[in-house]
Amino acid sequence: MKLQAPKSIKKEVEAPAESLGSRLTRLRRAKDWSQSELAARIGTKSNQVSKFERETYQPGLETLSKLAEALETTSDFLLTGREPKEAHDARLRARLPLLENLPRELRDVVVEFLDTLLNAHETIRRTQARAGRADKSS
Repeated sequence: MKLQAPKSIKKEVEAPAESLGSRLTRLRRAKDWSQSELAARIGTKSNQVSKFERETYQPGLETLSKLAEALETTSDFLLTGREPKEAHDARLRARLPLLENLPRELRDVVVEFLDTLLNAHETIRRTQARAGRADKSS
């Protein structure tokens, strides 16, 4: 006897509108890179990138991670086409390892600067929100 989930909890699984290979090609071309350029950035050969794009070969997890990093996206986006719920600015993420290599004194200055910037931004945001409420009540 075959058990089936009730219709109320069955979920339809949609295939992504764009395949992994198509997504790789689109992202690579958006950066105006050749397959050779992308291959060099991830440490492989251009014929391997060609196979990924033509979908004759699927990248392994490590390669997928390198592709995502090079193309400034996530592995999840490459596989599913779904944007991450919280988009992270790749420019900031790329600078973190560099900041961690700074001497302690400079890291302290950077942290103090960021704290000041974030506090100023929050103060401006609150002031604008109060001004917006005041405009609505008049």
